[in-house]
Amino acid sequence: MSSLNVNNIYVGENGRVQLSGGSSNIDFVDTVDQMIAARRIPADTLESRIEANDEKVVALKELQTLVGELKDSMANLYGATSFDNSKNIFEAKQIFAASDGSDAASLIGVTATNAAETGSYAFEINQVASKHKLSSDTQAVAAGADITGITGTGTFTVTGGAGSSTVTVSAGDTLQDIRDKINNIKDTTGVQASVIKVSDTESTLILTSTEEGVDNQMSFSDDTGTILQSLGILTDATTTNAANVIDPGNNAEIVLDGITVTRGSNEISDLIDGLSISLYDAEPGTEITIEIEQDLNQAKAAILAFTEAYNAVQSFINEKTFVDSTTGKASEDAVLLGNTSVKSIESAMQQIAGSFANGVTDRAGKDDYSVLAEIGLDFVAYGANEDPLLSKTIDLDEVALNEALLNNPSEVMELFLFRGNSNNSDITMTGFDDKTNAATYDFTIDAAGGTINSVTYDITVDGVTTTGKNAVVSGNSIRTADGLRLFYSGDATAADTATVTTSVGIGAQFQFELTSILDSEEGILTQAISELETQNTSYGDKIERIDDRLSRQREVLMDQFIAMESALARMKNIQSSLDELMAAGSDSS
Repeated sequence: MSSLNVNNIYVGENGRVQLSGGSSNIDFVDTVDQMIAARRIPADTLESRIEANDEKVVALKELQTLVGELKDSMANLYGATSFDNSKNIFEAKQIFAASDGSDAASLIGVTATNAAETGSYAFEINQVASKHKLSSDTQAVAAGADITGITGTGTFTVTGGAGSSTVTVSAGDTLQDIRDKINNIKDTTGVQASVIKVSDTESTLILTSTEEGVDNQMSFSDDTGTILQSLGILTDATTTNAANVIDPGNNAEIVLDGITVTRGSNEISDLIDGLSISLYDAEPGTEITIEIEQDLNQAKAAILAFTEAYNAVQSFINEKTFVDSTTGKASEDAVLLGNTSVKSIESAMQQIAGSFANGVTDRAGKDDYSVLAEIGLDFVAYGANEDPLLSKTIDLDEVALNEALLNNPSEVMELFLFRGNSNNSDITMTGFDDKTNAATYDFTIDAAGGTINSVTYDITVDGVTTTGKNAVVSGNSIRTADGLRLFYSGDATAADTATVTTSVGIGAQFQFELTSILDSEEGILTQAISELETQNTSYGDKIERIDDRLSRQREVLMDQFIAMESALARMKNIQSSLDELMAAGSDSS
């Protein structure tokens, strides 16, 4: 029995069913498919390009993420400005506490911002601040029972640290009702109430100030009726019953370096700039010593994070551009080999990591740190490591870094940060940008008449001085042509001068470059990814046009083969008829 090959059946666009090669013995479906496949080679090439571009886009986006993480690691290492030094990690502080009595941590808590100065302080806590608290007499009535038979009805005024308000007691009110009415005006008065169940038949009303200190002490008055006097809170219309005072509501009292200080709260933030102090308990006669020191661990952690992020970027570039030095062949992962954007990023990173900090000063007759290698951050030489992916990464000498931070923390800070130093305490640097120079600026400020009228300056860069430049002035803000921003806090009544010296550290240089690389519109990575995606869109459009054209060509070719098959079938029918006629004539003879 013969079988039917369904691959030889062709259904045209018009729905006609045709057996391929039925008359010619030629499988014209396969023939046409091969012809179309040959004509589609340009589209196949474009699809290969799209696939390759997709791999590049994935790699570039991963590189973009790694570069972004490198930029994030520079957040505290480039010199972002702030009035309280909160963005300068080299100014971070750590606190050590000791006590000659109870454990210091049980008596006091201290936190320091970067604005705190290093130093030592001696504390003695004589008294902590407390909330004013008093009670009523114990009432021989259940908390939820009507007390108007005892107290009567009327109004009374509640006064606390927040203000005063009036409470009205009506017939049938309970202690709980009075409590609720007082609490309803808590935000207005600064007084809150609670009810204590002494027994099933006895209850007490407790009144407490919401804040500590003398300024938040409570007072009360019976306005109509004698409600509070009946409860034992007052001895007359306005006098507090001293016998029922639970806590008088004291201020905190501490002795700091021999000076007695009082505050109305146990949370003190206005005593020493940059320090927040929490008082937990009083212990007169006990001296607590608080030491404020630089927290160099934070600076070290930031430098380690930068090194790790830098190496992640460089290792990724090594992987995606790797060529075997022995065979000269690129690895399968080297999808970014020859990519100009990647080469540009790698070159920029290496140039900055190996360059000098601009404008660092000299101290004690010796040069400050000016390159990363001087603090233990040096490049891994090409071919010096068995792992080629580590080539050109940073090799960290932690011992050298520790030594630099311990012995010369200010120099390490200057090596990384953008710094601005002024000889005039009324001039503060508030900002800069990637155009700001490492330079010396000599400012002349015309502040006659109570406002800043004009600011001119001379600028010296690399030993070359340009004179008579005009700064942009807005109120007390000053901006130079190269982006240095300053704030003038003088009395603005006369002429003034200032000299500001700036330096641009390695961290600042990285920050500027990485910001440019990652720019969402003009950044080199953004443009590289966009270019590949645009190419793929164009390739996809071309493939679609090729496939549309080949689809039409395929139909034409199929129609031609079908026509040929039909013609051959007709010829066979004619031949068969002739053969039959010839056979019939032969038989009749």
